[in-house]
Amino acid sequence: MEYVNFKDIHPADYNPRKLSDEAFVELQGSLKTLGFILPIIVNKDTMTIVAGHQRTKAAGKVGIEKAPCFFVHDVKMQDEMSFNLIHNGVEYEPEELGKCLDTSLKEGEFYTGVANDKFDVHSANQPSIVKDMCRLILRYGDALCAIVCGGEVVFGNNYVYACQKLDIPVHCYILEAGKRKVFDYYFKKDYGVFCYDNLERPEFVQGLAQPPRHQDIDWSILYREVVKYLLEEPKNTKILDFGCGKAMCIDKVRIQHNYYNAIGLEFFNHNRVGISIQKGNDMIDKFFDFVRKKGKFQYVICDAVINSVTCQEGEDGVLACLNLFCEMGGKVFFSGRMREVAEKTMNAKRNTTDDAMSVMFLDDKGLTAVISQGQWFFQKYLTEDQLQALPERFGLKPFMSYKKSGYFGFGCEKVRELPRETYIKALEYEFNMQLPNNQRYGRQHEALKVFGFEDEEGNIK
Repeated sequence: MEYVNFKDIHPADYNPRKLSDEAFVELQGSLKTLGFILPIIVNKDTMTIVAGHQRTKAAGKVGIEKAPCFFVHDVKMQDEMSFNLIHNGVEYEPEELGKCLDTSLKEGEFYTGVANDKFDVHSANQPSIVKDMCRLILRYGDALCAIVCGGEVVFGNNYVYACQKLDIPVHCYILEAGKRKVFDYYFKKDYGVFCYDNLERPEFVQGLAQPPRHQDIDWSILYREVVKYLLEEPKNTKILDFGCGKAMCIDKVRIQHNYYNAIGLEFFNHNRVGISIQKGNDMIDKFFDFVRKKGKFQYVICDAVINSVTCQEGEDGVLACLNLFCEMGGKVFFSGRMREVAEKTMNAKRNTTDDAMSVMFLDDKGLTAVISQGQWFFQKYLTEDQLQALPERFGLKPFMSYKKSGYFGFGCEKVRELPRETYIKALEYEFNMQLPNNQRYGRQHEALKVFGFEDEEGNIK
């Protein structure tokens, strides 16, 4: 551990914590009263703050000019974010705190080599966090720290447990026993929520955020439900899969089951080298041509797309389009992953790749972010209340729903049109998606014309 001057470091653009003014004042009070008892983490190569952004900012407001620090080197962007999230994740303490058995440690001091067998901590309450800590420590060295007060591990129990699993010494600060009440007051406060507003949100990578459709599986979970209803329909039924990915399921409907009016629409056709913009435009052309000649669809399917949005506008755009593309009285099917899937990862032991975070941190909108292959990926998760409200919000009446294998699904009848402004906003968003190299589809005006919202001169009707 070293000390670093604030003038020599700078914050990262992706800092995921957002504090209210009141919380920021409380954080300043914590630093004035307790001091800097938890080291920050800094990328030595760029002098970028990896973890401790808000504490560093608050410290500057109360006249503190430097802080205890652990430096990490050669850190990939993905792991910088992981360190940041895990550093915040250390706060998830068990109900029964662990004990520090070493009575020789002096109060008011940092220690970086305390034997891990000098701690009695219970089985971690967040196994996924412990797993991610172990991965980062093995790759970059130990840059985390516990806080001990009056012989109890009041902060960092999961970290101590990780040290025991790896059989490495523990970093810790020994807080004066008389400051326990002050510590509890400040450290149990909510210092902000996760907020990903500062991150770039290139929509074109979101196709990779959708779960894969495995070729050895006959149908997705949603399609198994769709087919039950579809096989009772005539072969000329008009069917759209909106966000069809590689179109495996919708192609099967058309080719194997002879529903010749079944088409797919996918904006982000990923292959091994990038996105085929030409294929996307071809699918848009086919979609427009179909609607001009045959009208709206009797079946509209949207399989596991709802989660793969970067913002609320994206979610609203998808659902408004499902309503718009469907005939009145037609059927709309959509699915996604439930929020409890994300929340359960906090307690689940999972096997992930070396570069994958085992745990998700949700902002107040249910959005989580992770960086992979140099790109940010977003997933949005809905609460049970939000989920149940979706059909009514978008003019749909459920006749079928399920919760299976962590996924939800709805089958709905379209019972109500939405306001024109809602449709227009949705088409302007969905058909002008961002593409690589600062390109966009720019097909929104055609979409507005096809659905009767814009005249040939480009004026909204």
